[in-house]
Amino acid sequence: MKTTVKTMASLAASLFFFSQCQQPGGNNSNAAAADSTVQSPAIADSTLMVSLQADSVYQLTDSISVLFTVSNPGTDSLRFTQYHTPFEGFMSNFLTITDADGKEVAYVGPMTRRIMPPPADTYHTVAPGEADSIRFNVAKGYRFEKAGTYSLQYNSGAISGLDNGQAIQIRID
Repeated sequence: MKTTVKTMASLAASLFFFSQCQQPGGNNSNAAAADSTVQSPAIADSTLMVSLQADSVYQLTDSISVLFTVSNPGTDSLRFTQYHTPFEGFMSNFLTITDADGKEVAYVGPMTRRIMPPPADTYHTVAPGEADSIRFNVAKGYRFEKAGTYSLQYNSGAISGLDNGQAIQIRID
């Protein structure tokens, strides 16, 4: 019985010791490996900023050209994956578009499944102080059925590793 109690005490002390070694800042190499797999480069730093730019007025039958810009205000080069961004085209619902009543505009594009974690060739690197932009036609992926004022905001930062940015307003006549 004394041996069992002594063994259990040793086991508890060992578990406590090893659990402390795996806390952030510990020297356990397995902890470092686990951190690098959990925090992919795409979401490790959220200082990549997104901005949307568009004309203020469009006709209902027009294409709706939007400039999607990713800028790096930081001092280090940062990466993001093109998954769920206009850089891969319409492969997902990466915008939240609502009318003046708060009703969401229907996404009509494809919803693609992807390999996770994203492969290296899906990443874009943005140098410090630089930006990367792409122009796309929102009307190719979203169904605008009536005239009115609409709010557009990027919504997929949790996947791409980007900040969701601020919403912009457009009017469709």
